[in-house]
Amino acid sequence: MTENVKNQITVLSGKGGTGKTTIAAVLAQLSAPISLLADCDVDAPNLHLLMNPTKTSEERFMSGKLAIKDHEKCSNCGECFEVCRFGAINVDFDIKPMSCEGCGACAWICPTNAISMEIQPSGMVYEANTRFGPMVHARLDIGAENSGKLVSEVIQKSHLRANQLNKDLVIVDGSPGIGCPVIAALTNAKLVIIVVEPTSTAIHDMKRTIELVQFFKISPAVIINKATINEEQRANIINFCKKGEIPVLAELPYNLEIYRAMTNRKTVLEYGIKDLENPLSKMWLEIKELLQLERG
Repeated sequence: MTENVKNQITVLSGKGGTGKTTIAAVLAQLSAPISLLADCDVDAPNLHLLMNPTKTSEERFMSGKLAIKDHEKCSNCGECFEVCRFGAINVDFDIKPMSCEGCGACAWICPTNAISMEIQPSGMVYEANTRFGPMVHARLDIGAENSGKLVSEVIQKSHLRANQLNKDLVIVDGSPGIGCPVIAALTNAKLVIIVVEPTSTAIHDMKRTIELVQFFKISPAVIINKATINEEQRANIINFCKKGEIPVLAELPYNLEIYRAMTNRKTVLEYGIKDLENPLSKMWLEIKELLQLERG
């Protein structure tokens, strides 16, 4: 089995819209010679919109089971209808695929073995090239579940590909929140960067994310985005991190040019936003020191 790449940065945010993907894209640019980029926000991926990847391969992701009925075997006894707790079987004893949770109760109770549980396609995994190097990303099908498993598949493929290409670093753009996809995106992480904005909601969610990361004994660090919109809340973040000995890698001022950069499908450094260049450069130097990166 191929060994994992020595270093992985996972970029998270307790809530959506804090700038997590913006930071992941900047990291990909700054580390371009030595890194591979992985988008693990499979439920609502958007990093590909910024990276404009050229697809090199795609693979159907199979996960989760669906109840399938054999009408010829069915005796219309109705036991499946009685046992289903998700409303996935109607009064004619037909299965509604979008309502099926794959629990298997109907197949277990069916006296004629007319129902079987069959594994289903639930997403796509892509390998691609970008202007900053290789990328692995994925998309969960509409209504499909097991996004945590799909994230794990992206992580595994990312490390396999990074080893093949002699990369030192995998940069993971994770999902917001603290759910199963986030936990899966922590696999192999040596450093977790939590992007937070100075609002009470974002700070609350940042604290929950830090608690999750530390539970898995991974080192967290923080980036304050839109740092100038609320000085009091910014100070609250700084004080919290200082007490917890959590490094604050950068404080990025609010700037409308960031949104223009995104709509032009460029990173903030490519777009030339001057007041972000210095803090982002210092951020990358500190990350290299934390991870003891020799290249890049």
